Amino acid sequence: MSIRQSPARTLDELQAQLREISERASALQARVDSNSILQRPRPESWSVAECIAHLDISNNAFFPIWDSELERAKGENLLAAAPYRLDFWGRILIWSMEPPPRFRVKAPQNIQPLNVGPTEQLFPGFLSRQRQIMNTVEKARGLAIDKIKIASPVDTRIRYSIWASFCLTATHERRHLLQAEQAVQAVSSH
Repeated sequence: MSIRQSPARTLDELQAQLREISERASALQARVDSNSILQRPRPESWSVAECIAHLDISNNAFFPIWDSELERAKGENLLAAAPYRLDFWGRILIWSMEPPPRFRVKAPQNIQPLNVGPTEQLFPGFLSRQRQIMNTVEKARGLAIDKIKIASPVDTRIRYSIWASFCLTATHERRHLLQAEQAVQAVSSH
């Protein structure tokens, strides 16, 4: 059982969390082999490959939104400094997703890992996207990212701040890395 992590309050704290996530993913990559990466511990659970593919699908949905909104914020000179505050939806979603999960929810169809692609590319691709997220977070430095609202790429009825989306991304990654770590352990114990 892992200890729940508090949401970041600054970009530096968030970047430290993202580095830790990258380290966990690298450690997981070293533990998983070509046979176990696709094995589901139970028929209704995801394999390691499916967990990583799901994170990539989810993260990729944010990049165009982040890029356009951060560019707009720079153009409009929307400036602010940390500490940043989470909005209502950010607090609720992070509270519900932070591992260990309080409850399980089926991923919406548009972010389900239906095709994981070549397994040898999963971890390098994930780690590359982590660097891309870190670069995006750095581009947000000095901007009022806790005031700028975006629509969730998963459910456009939900709106939260860019800051909340950054923190939610880290929380979501911790959740599915824990799931992947548990999948490796379950598969290797059989």
